[in-house]
Amino acid sequence: MLFAIYYEMTPQHRDEVLKRFQKLGDAAPKGMKVIGNWLSVTLLEGWSIVEANDVADLGKLFQSWTDLNVNHVTPVFDEAGAHSFLSGHKK
Repeated sequence: MLFAIYYEMTPQHRDEVLKRFQKLGDAAPKGMKVIGNWLSVTLLEGWSIVEANDVADLGKLFQSWTDLNVNHVTPVFDEAGAHSFLSGHKK
């Protein structure tokens, strides 16, 4: 399953977040794949797309970040998945 993650950091935590990111990288647990990461030019917000089969893997990912970031996680379809879903739910 794909998840879109939007995260925000406050200016007072930005430097610590960036240090931790340089140290840990995306820190994806085994069984989870990071499709991509993007940061705003202000370095105060970012977006990620990850693939995970177990929601516990998402919990493991966020253990290293919830003290510094506000994280919003949303399950999403890719385009093929959306077409498949919509074709099966016609009225």
